[in-house]
Amino acid sequence: MRSEIAEQPARWLDLVDHQQNNITAAAALLRRSQPELLVFVARGSSDHAAMYGQYLAHNLLKIPAMLSTPSTVTAFGTQLRYPNSVVIAVSQSGESPDLLHTVSAAKNNGVPVIALTNSNGSSLADLADVHVCLSAGPELSVAATKTYTAELLTLFLTLSLAGGGIWAEIAHKVEAAAEVAAGVIADYRGPAEEFTEVLANAERILIVGRGYSMATAKEGALKLMETNSIAASGWSAADATHGPMGQVVPGTPVIALTASPGGRESVHSFMQASRALGGTVIDLETPAGNASKRIDPALIPLIEIIPLQQLALKLALARGIDPDRPAGLKKVTKTV
Repeated sequence: MRSEIAEQPARWLDLVDHQQNNITAAAALLRRSQPELLVFVARGSSDHAAMYGQYLAHNLLKIPAMLSTPSTVTAFGTQLRYPNSVVIAVSQSGESPDLLHTVSAAKNNGVPVIALTNSNGSSLADLADVHVCLSAGPELSVAATKTYTAELLTLFLTLSLAGGGIWAEIAHKVEAAAEVAAGVIADYRGPAEEFTEVLANAERILIVGRGYSMATAKEGALKLMETNSIAASGWSAADATHGPMGQVVPGTPVIALTASPGGRESVHSFMQASRALGGTVIDLETPAGNASKRIDPALIPLIEIIPLQQLALKLALARGIDPDRPAGLKKVTKTV
């Protein structure tokens, strides 16, 4: 897991270098189709990447986007009637049966499919009209790190280009983000080191973000659950105020993601309310917050997830847990 975290900036640059043609084809499909709706099909970490993709679709393409519900197809056998749509299927392995059934059902109804997977030979890649390989290389740790950020980046590249962006300018933004990420990774004794002791005996952890950072909150919580068997949950700061605030008691760790400018005020409000309840608030504004002055705000989720990945790793090691092989979990989960 440590080495795969460290690979991320290099893998992002590989993606830009090697997948331009496929990303251009995916963006061209979107422009040609002029969809009224984007439908994201994903599970697990990829579902969090899809949430990020929703915000990109709204902000860059100005069209609505939704997350699919695969059990509608697999458990209920419902055949949906789509408006003018495009499916974007996001999966590290491209082999989960429920995703394949969902994508097949949409394609049978005439919906074009773009697939993002880490394998050119995946079943999902074979179904797609356009496939983009994540170019992350083999990922051996059960907890996804480099494939997750590769998914974020592929969505950013594809939707930015579909929205009228110029490839050279988009690629320059990625290079800037990779440079910042390399600095975060090099500072391994940063937030992960600082907060491991604070969280060592925590029974539950709450992570909150807003906008683009909501995906980070969900994914950061999943990394802590996977690697540490800890009750972690990730929320939009707005949703957290409606109920999850109730889990904040004296000493409850609350990790706040304040780097993204979109919705930052509501995250700050949640922090204040958590402190008033006695929660231990950890502000992860830096280093991603400093980076926000140098990179496109839409790329902040690629940066701010890294300290949470590092935290999950260090906390597991401190607890005597093997973060690469969490009990009861497999790398490829085939849900139906």
